Amino acid sequence: MQKQSILVDRIETLACDAGWRNYYFLKITTNDGIVGWSQYDEGFGSPGVSNVIEQLAPVVVGTDIANHERFFTDAYCRTRPATGGINSEAIGAIENALLDAKAKSLGIPCYDLLGGKLRDRIRVYWSHCPTWRINHPAYYGPAITDLDGVKKMGEIARESQFTALKTNWFNHAKAPLQAWRPGFSSPFYPELNVDKTAIKNLVDHLGALRDGAGPDMDILIDLNFNAKTEGYLKILKAIEDFDIFWVEIDSYNPDALAFIRSKSPHPISSCETLFGGRELLPFLQKNAVDVAIIDAVWNGVWQSMKMANLADIHDVNIAPHNFYGHLSTFMNAHFAAAVPNLRIMETDIDRIAWENELFTHAPEYQDGHMLIPNRPGWGTDPIEEAIKAYPPKMGGGLLKPLVK
Repeated sequence: MQKQSILVDRIETLACDAGWRNYYFLKITTNDGIVGWSQYDEGFGSPGVSNVIEQLAPVVVGTDIANHERFFTDAYCRTRPATGGINSEAIGAIENALLDAKAKSLGIPCYDLLGGKLRDRIRVYWSHCPTWRINHPAYYGPAITDLDGVKKMGEIARESQFTALKTNWFNHAKAPLQAWRPGFSSPFYPELNVDKTAIKNLVDHLGALRDGAGPDMDILIDLNFNAKTEGYLKILKAIEDFDIFWVEIDSYNPDALAFIRSKSPHPISSCETLFGGRELLPFLQKNAVDVAIIDAVWNGVWQSMKMANLADIHDVNIAPHNFYGHLSTFMNAHFAAAVPNLRIMETDIDRIAWENELFTHAPEYQDGHMLIPNRPGWGTDPIEEAIKAYPPKMGGGLLKPLVK
């Protein structure tokens, strides 16, 4: 008996206010009423993803939801001259919604489409700790304005039974604390030089966090694109006596990153801004990373599995890049449950006050781990009425930050 195809009937995008940024969702509805969801982003240097999704809609409408690899290949061919960037993010968003719809049509969790889960729970780290309470206190209070507050944040993470946390780089020279993100033009300082004051700020910040979190907490530091090779080497020298789980460095230069790693006393993680195996491969071939960070929201979970497999062939573990909303956390959890070479998963614990209103289910954490749901699809759906109750703001993210 021939299987009846389930076809994509329409594709829609929705957005809502998420405090200092907006959340973006893609909804696919099939000809028999199945709804597949994904979450994507326009704030992390990616304006215009929604417009590209609209342009790609004719490629997917009328196709079988089971044929997500065919869709990817077709869409990739049509965007090949300008592959990567927002084109790839739009393709990934559609792929992720197709996976959700396909899994729901079969009555199975998405991880079953990926080969089945290898673990029932995933170790996570509390990301942006205490970054969100420093940068956006109106949304993630109470505000942290000094080193005593940083120490207290470490205590909170430990008392909450988390075993790992990740922090960022701040200017402690004057109150209140200010994020040091010149790689993202905040402040505008394109030289990206690292001076003694900047290093002292980072050392003091890590010291306060360690004092609060205690000796058993794994501490990760994210340096983003905020220095050049010389500066990263200075930083690594300055923090060599700290017990650091990993130092995260964004780079598009595998040779430079491999050199940095060869001099580093700490493991190096990177690659969250890369698209597909072609961009990831040189970093693996150059032995540039200890952990490859993969953004499954950008790349699509099916394609991210290929990237994870490529890393596994090179004896490198992966970690999902996950700093969006609850739906993205569930998407990444299915990805993390299915890959053999998992290191740890990023998650944000500080959330906007109305976050749980937007979704049918919230992530469940236990002893520093996220429990894997067994519901069909991703295991949570956006609630359209709630999304509409919080209309999106103009701006947000890196391009036009909503400071409050």
